[in-house]
Amino acid sequence: MEDSQIVAMLFARSEDALTEVSQKYSHLYRQILRNILSDAGETEECEDDILLAVWNSIPPNRPDSLCAYIAKLARRIGIDKLRYKTRKKRDTGYFSSLSELEECLPDESVKDAERSREIHGILEAFIGSLAPDVQVLFIRRYVFFESVSSLAERFGLSENHVSVKLYRARAALRKKLREEGILV
Repeated sequence: MEDSQIVAMLFARSEDALTEVSQKYSHLYRQILRNILSDAGETEECEDDILLAVWNSIPPNRPDSLCAYIAKLARRIGIDKLRYKTRKKRDTGYFSSLSELEECLPDESVKDAERSREIHGILEAFIGSLAPDVQVLFIRRYVFFESVSSLAERFGLSENHVSVKLYRARAALRKKLREEGILV
């Protein structure tokens, strides 16, 4: 079923839409949750939360890309669960993934909507300018929180090779953000 049909079903408040979302996107949100939480039980607990979030947020939202919207919800719910779970516990990989990007991120939170859109555009253009293999590694690492070892195994590369590609991409991002005046 097409995403536009699923969104229309959600606007019509048809519960069958959730079945369609689950059938079409469960593999996506499960993978995101597994990468963030590293726990099958916690992942299962969050699956219903994602479907509930879809139900509660569409309408009023009408996402252009249902896939991206569901991925965003899965990331948010997974991160919230991880924060709750790790307040006094160990790091599951999510925090190490983000710590790699710290040097590329602005120091203060961006509250200005126009500035936020500007940064979003710069990031989109940057990711689009990467070589396709680096683009995939970058997105899988920093959007889906996949570990370096998992990426190496998935693409038949050494962990060092993956780490070097990601390091160079981060360095290029840092340079781009400095050129644009985002970083000092």
